[in-house]
Amino acid sequence: MTLDEECRGCLFNSQMKKVERSAPDPEKFEQFKKEVRALCASAPHSSCAPLLMRGINEIHRRIFGSGIDYSAEKRMFNAAVLSMEEELFSHIMSSADPVEEAIKYAAAANYIDFAKLADLDEGAIENVKSAAARSVVDGNTLALLKERLASAKTLLYVHDNCGEVVFDKIFIRVIERLYPQISVTSLVRGGEIINDATMVDAEMTGLSKYSQVVQSGEAIPGTYLKELSQQALALFEQSDVIISKGLGNRETLYGEGFSIFYIFMCKCVHISERFNLPQWSTAFVYEGK
Repeated sequence: MTLDEECRGCLFNSQMKKVERSAPDPEKFEQFKKEVRALCASAPHSSCAPLLMRGINEIHRRIFGSGIDYSAEKRMFNAAVLSMEEELFSHIMSSADPVEEAIKYAAAANYIDFAKLADLDEGAIENVKSAAARSVVDGNTLALLKERLASAKTLLYVHDNCGEVVFDKIFIRVIERLYPQISVTSLVRGGEIINDATMVDAEMTGLSKYSQVVQSGEAIPGTYLKELSQQALALFEQSDVIISKGLGNRETLYGEGFSIFYIFMCKCVHISERFNLPQWSTAFVYEGK
């Protein structure tokens, strides 16, 4: 894990925009701003954006009495994508390659990220559709995933944000339709943090109809192995296939010794440079042991 300078500024700016709009007390907001600026400046390079975001949320909880509230945004995006779920599922299943098409939409949906983009509204769904249409899935990685799915009995799907969790649900439905022998487990956050998917979102979106939903044990916008519950850690160690969504999960899991298929959008310059892809393009990469 490493904390890029871009992450410090990005998290500071996005959370200031969010909190300033809702903070009832200007003096408390200035205190919050001062402490978050100090935290972003002092966070060690060996940290990462998800841990920094948890620190920002803890400052907000101490000053304002609660974490940063994204419940309205979560309800809006979950409902918006749910309204088109069956249409999207039918479209994907009727495509030439349903697995590839589902990956395109799942990757494009990673655009729904309030840690990076504080001013998202329902219009973001159209951006997701456009990004999915122009997505290119790496053929070798796709072939490897299909090979692993053909023989797998268990799959761990590590979720990221609200809204996009419905696109993940569609991908899971595709996998279960094509590979019915697979038992799918979904990993969601252990508590509310930014707009990340929790057990509440899993129930709201009907995710639990298609997979066993497990909480990570942590309220971090990533998957920090040192703080995972024993149940969640066992899933990483025992699952035949692991699919990880989003940059927060990639930042906390990449290089930790697990074989994982990562699906995300290159929303940051340093991520684009790391994978040699244009900014705002989608990515589907594999990391083996």
